[in-house]
Amino acid sequence: MDNLTIDKYLVPYDFTPVTEEAFHYAHQLAETGGGQVMLLHIVKKKEESKAAELKLSDFVKNLPENLKKTTEYKVMVGNIFEDINKFAQSTSASVIVMGTHGSSGLKKFFGSDAMKVVANSSVPFILTQEHQKKTEINDIVMPFSFQKESVQITHFAASLAEKYDATIHLVGYRGADEWLLRDMKTNQAIVRKHLIQNNVKHNMVTLPGKDSYEKELMDYARVVDADLIAAAYFSQGIRAMFHKFLEEMINNDQKIPIITINAPEVMAVNSGFSFLTI
Repeated sequence: MDNLTIDKYLVPYDFTPVTEEAFHYAHQLAETGGGQVMLLHIVKKKEESKAAELKLSDFVKNLPENLKKTTEYKVMVGNIFEDINKFAQSTSASVIVMGTHGSSGLKKFFGSDAMKVVANSSVPFILTQEHQKKTEINDIVMPFSFQKESVQITHFAASLAEKYDATIHLVGYRGADEWLLRDMKTNQAIVRKHLIQNNVKHNMVTLPGKDSYEKELMDYARVVDADLIAAAYFSQGIRAMFHKFLEEMINNDQKIPIITINAPEVMAVNSGFSFLTI
């Protein structure tokens, strides 16, 4: 399979419980699928660096041996909304595992804050939540729509599913418009072709259509006890409703982690994803 080997997990870390949870989640994935975890702490001023490095060094030294040997760390001066992605690219990070709802440093990240970071990145994100229960990846729910950008997450979702022997549940966005329904079905065919070609386990999901798409999607995620929701990020024009949709997914009350990527950024910089364009 010509895919992204997810073997370097970058974790923005600010010493809060939620970012420590993200760190352990990343290590669980690395332990299962193989890989290295990099902790990144960003300070605003250079004079804050030394104290942060000592604190981060102590944290790593006190880790169990199995975690210590696969953990690296870095302190840098910068802005979290811009420099997380720059560092990820400079170190060829495969995925950024970022905790939301932090109480300091990451400034109580919620959906809208997380989107500011994702918007500057061409690297995929796994967004974890405070007190989440999921530590494995067996079932991935993937919502998609009539917009071609909505299927850009397929490459990364398929990579994860293959690595962790998981099943992808494809859930198409409903709509009464005949043309939009046609485009959604076209995207569905493109996604399925890629998954079939790469022997990724998957199934098609037809929602009842009695309630909102968002509610029925989350009801389905609850029924299958989903471990991850995979949804692309895009926010311009009519796409704005899907921007809001993704924010709601990030803050879901089931505390299911989200994997996302800035779809327009990926389409602009990576021609290797041409198989996902219409």
